[in-house]
Amino acid sequence: MVKVEVEGVVLNLITHSPIVILKSKKGEILPIVIGIFEAQSILMVLEKTSFPRPLTHDLTKNIIELLGGKIIRIEIHSLKKNIYFANLIIDKGGEIKRIDCRPSDGIALALRFGAEIFASEDLLEKAEIIKYYEGGKFVSSNKLDRPIDKKEAEEFRKLIESMSTEDFWKKLKGEG
Repeated sequence: MVKVEVEGVVLNLITHSPIVILKSKKGEILPIVIGIFEAQSILMVLEKTSFPRPLTHDLTKNIIELLGGKIIRIEIHSLKKNIYFANLIIDKGGEIKRIDCRPSDGIALALRFGAEIFASEDLLEKAEIIKYYEGGKFVSSNKLDRPIDKKEAEEFRKLIESMSTEDFWKKLKGEG
């Protein structure tokens, strides 16, 4: 396992899918397509903002703490049929528990706990970003163009907030 950090959240301009970008100290990039709500949750921590009432990941953090636990790390360990798999590692009074989770949820929770994020070496070696460039062709690259800036994050937040539930599901299914 290799320690990675959240480099940012970007939006695929073709599919309108958010992608969380994880980066190792050696510069290896692991992009993971995530849901809109998970992207919003991750961005809120990165931007140090919050809602007046707890959202799902805030509630989950509160429950884990109330029950005497603490997330100490997340391990993104495999990719099967284009789906990433991860485990939350929770310490409850010296007893270590592993819980299966989606990487996006694990990342959102790890950020709230200040926990470390790890990815398997195999995933980092195989990861590629597909990017679009002016010539209209797709190319593979292991380089991140650039992380999302505050203006783009705000535009993304406005896009999410302006969508109806019906529009959201259409986008998610690729129908809109």
